[in-house]
Amino acid sequence: MTDVASVLVVDDDPVSRLMLTGSLERQGHHVRAAEDGSKALDLMHTESFDVVLLDVLMPQMDGYGVLEQLKGDPDLRHIPVVMVTSVDDIESAVRCIELGADDYLSKPIDPVLLTARVNAGLTKKRLHDLEMEHLEEVAQLNRQLEARVEEQMAELVRTGELKRFLPHQVAEGLLAGQLSPSEGFERRKLTLLFADMVGFTDLSESLEPEELSEVLNEYLREMTAVAVSYRGTLDNYIGDGLMVIFGAPIHDEESVQAWAAVQAALRMKARAEELTAAIRGRGIPADLRVRVGVNTGHCTVGIFGSDVLRAYKAVGFAVNVAARLQSEAEPGVVLAGFRTYALVKDRVRAEQREPLVLKGAARPVEAWEILGLVDPGGEEPTIAT
Repeated sequence: MTDVASVLVVDDDPVSRLMLTGSLERQGHHVRAAEDGSKALDLMHTESFDVVLLDVLMPQMDGYGVLEQLKGDPDLRHIPVVMVTSVDDIESAVRCIELGADDYLSKPIDPVLLTARVNAGLTKKRLHDLEMEHLEEVAQLNRQLEARVEEQMAELVRTGELKRFLPHQVAEGLLAGQLSPSEGFERRKLTLLFADMVGFTDLSESLEPEELSEVLNEYLREMTAVAVSYRGTLDNYIGDGLMVIFGAPIHDEESVQAWAAVQAALRMKARAEELTAAIRGRGIPADLRVRVGVNTGHCTVGIFGSDVLRAYKAVGFAVNVAARLQSEAEPGVVLAGFRTYALVKDRVRAEQREPLVLKGAARPVEAWEILGLVDPGGEEPTIAT
């Protein structure tokens, strides 16, 4: 059984046009006819067709011209076109196929071939329409998903929950429209802090998972609070450690960020000791000591990631140095790179340690142990809200 189609017949010969129209109508198709190319294009812009039968040789605008315009129009290029040629005009048929025609018929028209060509074109059109329907369904689902995500994000913003899933300064920047993945990356001089809890592995062997999780959460919560109180931006939790950025996304002078990072490092060290005492008072044999690495240098900052997950991060050699300083520090020790030390040397007590040999560094990296502040009571952090 032949599917019913809407067919446009384009032929300047009234006899051929009448024959094609009659044959197609007897098969149940809806047929429109045009005697020249210009009228055919007008009809295609005002009516919907499933298949076009297009004669090659016509006055004013021939079949080649019609075919080129049809295939160049985004709204019409999907319509299957069957070219109608003279019996000995194979070269014209080949040219039409190269221009985008789907098939061809030679005159005189064989009714069986006519039915086969129209049905083949109709099948192609139906598949195209089905693909478009599926694409529209997917697009509709995507729009619904995006709307749902926007609703949930709005709820997070309304209730203030967003700031619990993102670093405070990053959340504020996103809500204020100051941070965007489309803005690219930025080169800045930053101070990086890496802090790691020593003894967590030993603690995990003596505690139940629930107790261990409670201790880890309490430790990370306290260390994060210290970092934020000194205007630090949490970059990431790394197991039982954390990475903090000073100087981004909020701009701070180099000396200001270095001083804030050093104070935060020393405060983390002290807070870990206080936390240890509190946890041991609950009968948990904890010995929470931190080792901290701090370094200042040029980095690239911005929103990294994919459509699935994005994060505000800092990358660069200065980050690697800070991480290495942390890994080389003894438990309870704060190690700073030379640039950081130079920016705060008049405000801290420090001792130089053995230089570190780092992969990718042209020369050893100087390391300074920060022992304490010259005036321990002279600085108070500003608690971020």
